Amino acid sequence: MICPTADGVIALDIADGSTLWRADNVTGAGTPARTGEGVICPTTDGLTMVDTRDGSPRWTASVDARDPAVADDTILVGEDRTVALDAETGQRRWTVPTGTNEHAVVADRTVYLSTGNDLAGRALSDGSEQWRIDRGRFLAPPVVTPESIYAVESPGEAGDATFAFDRAADGKPTPRWCSQVGSGAVTAAAGDGLFTLQSAGLVAFTSDFGDATWRYPLQDGLQPPAVLDDALVTVSPEGVVAALGGD
Repeated sequence: MICPTADGVIALDIADGSTLWRADNVTGAGTPARTGEGVICPTTDGLTMVDTRDGSPRWTASVDARDPAVADDTILVGEDRTVALDAETGQRRWTVPTGTNEHAVVADRTVYLSTGNDLAGRALSDGSEQWRIDRGRFLAPPVVTPESIYAVESPGEAGDATFAFDRAADGKPTPRWCSQVGSGAVTAAAGDGLFTLQSAGLVAFTSDFGDATWRYPLQDGLQPPAVLDDALVTVSPEGVVAALGGD
C-alpha cells in the first residue's frame, strides 16, 4: 500500500502495516496510481514515478497533477489542460487545451473529460476529439460502464439531475434517462444499479429507467463510496472505514 505524506511517500506491508520503504525526496501532494513496476506520485513539483520495489525515483515530469489516471501505457493528468504522458519515460505524448474536473476517466481507449462546461470523449492515442455534449454543466467526472455513461449535469433550464447515456461505438452517446433528485455526484455503478452521493445522503438508482429505489442518510464529509464485495465502502472524516450491505 502506497501512502503519500508531507514527509515523503511510504510503502506499507498490507499484511501487518510495517514500512517496506520510504521515498524521503518525494513529497506527496495527491492520489498515487499504480502502473507496471512503478507508482505515479503527484508531488508539489509535478509528477514522479517511483519504483515499487524500493521507492527510487525513475522519472519526474513538470505537469499540474493531483489525480492521475493510468490506462494501458499512458498517464493522463490535467486541470487547466489535459496532458498525456508515456508511463515508461514520462515524456509528453499529447496536450489539449481542455482541462477536467478532478480527474480523467478512461475506458476502451476513450478519454472522458468533464470540464465543468461540457462532457467530451477524446482518443487515448492522440487526444483528438470524438464527440462532445455541451448542453449544460457537468459537475463531476462521469462513471463509465461497458454500456453506459452516468453523470450529474446542470442543464440550465432546470435543476441538477443525474443522467444516463448509452455508449455508442463510433459516435456521440445518446441520453437514456434523467432523474432530478437533487445535486451531487455519481460515485459508482454495479450490476443493475448506480449510486450518487448527495446532500441528503446516498441515493440508489436503477440503471434501466433511473428510478430512485432507496436513500440512506450519511454524515457530512464522507468520501465517495466504492463497490467492494457487493458492499458500498466509504471513509469518514475521522478515518473510520464503513461498509453498507455486503456479506
